Formats: sequence, structure tokens, C-alpha cells
Amino acid sequence: MPNFRLFSSGRSNRLLILTVFVAGMLLLFAADLGPQARLISGVVWASLLLFLLVWASASIASGVYVEVVTCNREKRDMVALTFDDGPCETSVEIIDLLEKYNAKASFFLIGSRITGKEAIVRRMIREGHLVGHHSWSHSSSFPLMSPQIIREDILTARSVLENVSGIKHPWFRPPFGVTNPMIAAALKGLNLKIAGWSIRSFDTKNENAELVLKRIVKKLKGGDIVLLHDTSANIVPLLESLLQYLKKKGYRCVNLDTLVS
Repeated sequence: MPNFRLFSSGRSNRLLILTVFVAGMLLLFAADLGPQARLISGVVWASLLLFLLVWASASIASGVYVEVVTCNREKRDMVALTFDDGPCETSVEIIDLLEKYNAKASFFLIGSRITGKEAIVRRMIREGHLVGHHSWSHSSSFPLMSPQIIREDILTARSVLENVSGIKHPWFRPPFGVTNPMIAAALKGLNLKIAGWSIRSFDTKNENAELVLKRIVKKLKGGDIVLLHDTSANIVPLLESLLQYLKKKGYRCVNLDTLVS
């Protein structure tokens, strides 16, 4: 079986272990302390628990609420570039660059943006790129919606995409990379593979391409999944520099199906 990792690095594991250890030590020592000290210990424990819950939701690599693919370390010669928030006009330039460097990628599309961009979506699929869902609206309130509304949002996006492509699309990436009990409940029974990432480029900060490239390659290892965005201001020069770097280092750019196969 491929070595799927729910944690993109040891950092998440260490954070969880440290938090539980500190909380456990507080409970252990609180038993021998007075009422005031026990109260303080209880407040600290509650705060740590709240921190864990927030972290589990905000970090897609936590894997607490849903099983997430963040990398595959068995594929040491491969890297998966993933693009969120398309399709848009820049998506065409991205596909052109991928073709130029014989690279494959994965695109997570916002359903409401597909209308009028059907030709772009079909070209993505025709040229061997993976296309997945990224919700219908990408609303900022998506993680706070009820499971029923989240499910309807996902199903609407899926229906639009499948009507355009004529095929099934089993991959989904939640907006903002947030997972929680509501999203987990909404996903139940949909048989979707959840895509995370091991490297977040923060390309939407609109920094110059060189800074973003340095941030990516500093952490890059074989089997990584890199998060990028079609809509980033400097995505075209960034992508060309990144593809040149990956080619020089001997990495193959593959879609997620290939990475996890």
C-alpha cells in the first residue's frame, strides 16, 4: 500500500503529543493541589482542549475529522502541483506552461466559475490533468454551514462539473482547507477522496514570484503535494520558475491519482 500520510511532517504529531502531555501533567499535579490551583489547572486544560479543536479544524493535515491525503513519501521522484479557485483566464496560461514542461497537475474548481469556462475544463481533462471539486461558492461561511447545506453545495458543484466533463470526479478539497464535524457529516456517503497538501505556498499574498518559490523549494521533498492558486497575481512566472526547478532536480510533476496509485 502507498505510504499516505495524514500529517505532512512531524510537526503536527509533535504538537499534538506535547499538548496532551502538558494537559496530562497538569491533571496529575492538580490532584495534590488546593481548590484554587485545581480551578486554574481546569481553565488551562479547557484552553488546551479548545486549542486542539481549533487546530484540528484549521489544519487540514490533522486528519481528525476526515481522512486526508497530504503526501505520498513512497513516490520520491514525484511532486503533485495542485491549483485551487479556477477556472479562470489564467488557467489557460497555466495549462500552456504545464504542456511546455510535459507536466501534469490537479485543479480544484469552484463550481460557480465553470459556466463560460467549459472549454478550459475540458482541455484540463483532455491533457491528462486531474480535476476535482472545491465547492460551489467557496463562501467564507462554508465551514460554518449546516451539514445539509454543505452537502447541497458540494453536490451542486459536482453536478455542474460532471455535466461538463461527462465523467466522475472523486476528489474534493474543502475551501480554506478547513475540516470540522459539520463538513465530515456532509461528506458521509459521498465517497470523495479529500485532498490536502504538504506545502502551502501562500502565493495569494501577492509577493513576488521569487519569494514564493524560495518558500516552496526550501521545504520540498519527493511525494509532496503543493498548494497553488490559478488566481494568484504572480502564478505564471512562479509556475515557470518552479517547473524549471523541478525539472533540474529530476522530479516528475504528476496528478494526484498518479501520486497515490
